[in-house]
Amino acid sequence: MTSVFLGCFVFGLLFTVGSFLLGAIEGAHLHIPGFGHGGGGGGGHHGTGTGTHSASGIHFSPFNASTASAFLAWFGGAGYLLTRYSGFTAVLTTLFATMVGLVGGGIVFVVLSRFIMPRLTEMRSEDYVVEGTVGRITSPIRRGGTGEIVYTLGGTQQIEGARGLNDEEFERGAEVVIHHVQAGIAYVERWDKFAEQNALPPGTSGIS
Repeated sequence: MTSVFLGCFVFGLLFTVGSFLLGAIEGAHLHIPGFGHGGGGGGGHHGTGTGTHSASGIHFSPFNASTASAFLAWFGGAGYLLTRYSGFTAVLTTLFATMVGLVGGGIVFVVLSRFIMPRLTEMRSEDYVVEGTVGRITSPIRRGGTGEIVYTLGGTQQIEGARGLNDEEFERGAEVVIHHVQAGIAYVERWDKFAEQNALPPGTSGIS
């Protein structure tokens, strides 16, 4: 019985850590606060039936991989400790471990549904403001000419024609900030120059 609880704990813990690590790997989107004209959009959530709905209407059920892995980790950990250090019978140990597992899964569900999912699913106006978005030159811009820029807006990668502000030249791979968009063309300036003018930390913008 001890090995069963230990196995549940290890599996649940590894699955939980892996889920969080995989969830953290996503496309970077850097927008300079206050550069554009957008404002933060409000959003809420409410419980319905056996799950919750975010501001965008996405249903989030308490029975999912995250809560299941949390249940297994807490269940296995509690069961292992009770088996080793208490005089409970196997039935009582399993019962208490199940209760602890439900508490652990419930905590993870509350955190996800109230704090994490709403932030991931709500539509904020500032996420769709092009001005101030940091991107990368994919096609060189000659002086007075037009090149190409790639950037992420609202979670979606965008590719646009681009020209240098004040007819500046840009090499392929240069990090830039979109100053404004006119007639479908993004007018950009170099990130390093923008950061220096606005007293931002030196170095790269951090986009991938």
